[in-house]
Amino acid sequence: MHIANNILKHSLKNVYFLTGTILAGKTTMAKVLVEKHGFVWFDYNHNGKPFKQYKSFCEEKYQPLQIAGDNRYKEHGGYDWDAHFARPAEEIIAESDGRSNNDEFLEFVIIELVKLSQNNKVVIDYCASMDLLVEIANYNKIACLLTAPHLISFDNYGARDDHKDHYEWLMSLNNPEKKKAKQDEIFKIGAENIYNEVRKHNLFNIVRTEKSTIEETLKLLEAHFGLPH
Repeated sequence: MHIANNILKHSLKNVYFLTGTILAGKTTMAKVLVEKHGFVWFDYNHNGKPFKQYKSFCEEKYQPLQIAGDNRYKEHGGYDWDAHFARPAEEIIAESDGRSNNDEFLEFVIIELVKLSQNNKVVIDYCASMDLLVEIANYNKIACLLTAPHLISFDNYGARDDHKDHYEWLMSLNNPEKKKAKQDEIFKIGAENIYNEVRKHNLFNIVRTEKSTIEETLKLLEAHFGLPH
């Protein structure tokens, strides 16, 4: 009997998790749920207020993985990006997952979610381990938004307004086409890993294609989450 996990599930009963691949519309659908259903958006991936509060009292002694990652991407000039992109894609993905899935970070996220969701319905765009997610949330509170594999590319990623800075930065590096190819490989392997996790846990999912619309995706999410249409 996993008492602690059951307590967490009960404490997070008003939290709705959107997870999945890049370019699947997680941010878009979070905003739609906020607008239509009055959800509070916990902006996990885009440095929202709760995350900034957490970062304000981070110390490297206690959060070494997260601080190292933050510093690396804050000051691009102090890091050897040629060496970084020369590494195998699997190694880069494992390092990124290690920062995202470490307890030092997630414990603070969960604390904030518990507090925020006591009197609110909360939606969070959450891309950490699904092994953990299924332990702390009920099936009907988890929706996996996936992108059709052929649509996953760094060019498509960089076409979004909120990703243009990152795209332009990478293209300013030495041998940008080679680094873009490595980033494409990272995206595709990462997406394949997520597809495998979805199948492993038999999670509800919606695959985005060229024909997908916000309205259709919203109806599917509302039905799964038990929300009024």
